[in-house]
Amino acid sequence: MRLISVVAVVIASAIANAIAAQAAVSRILFAMARDGKLPAVLGKIHPRYKTPYVSTLAVAFVSLLVGLFFSARMDDLTRIVNFGALTSFLLLHLAVINHFFIRRRSGNWLQHVVFPLVGASVIGFVLYEMDRPAKIMGACWIAIGIVYYFILTAVLKKPVELEI
Repeated sequence: MRLISVVAVVIASAIANAIAAQAAVSRILFAMARDGKLPAVLGKIHPRYKTPYVSTLAVAFVSLLVGLFFSARMDDLTRIVNFGALTSFLLLHLAVINHFFIRRRSGNWLQHVVFPLVGASVIGFVLYEMDRPAKIMGACWIAIGIVYYFILTAVLKKPVELEI
């Protein structure tokens, strides 16, 4: 009986977290589409519910495909997610240096250079120590992003800067 309770709690938690994550991702896609960084169709709002329904359906569809494709390869999915998260945090540390120290000329070496460099070094070491399949899959994902960036800037002539 206790095992059934534990399994029920785990399943309920997983479903709740998946719904929250999908809602968050769909709203990020909506905002990026609204700002012209992704196809405009992802920025459509449902007339009755006032929610980004196209991006929500797109995220649900991709999640379904990923779940089906990686159902027997959970280790590969974990590698991709870990590589993506670590890479984004590495870029965030470098962005702090660029934004505060270089652009805004804060002059605060410790907070805007040293700490971000220490964090980036730790993350860089973890990325370096990842296994070869993780690096290959991550490099492919980065290549797709670079191609998309090239299409946006060179082919579609869209500005990629965000207005803050």
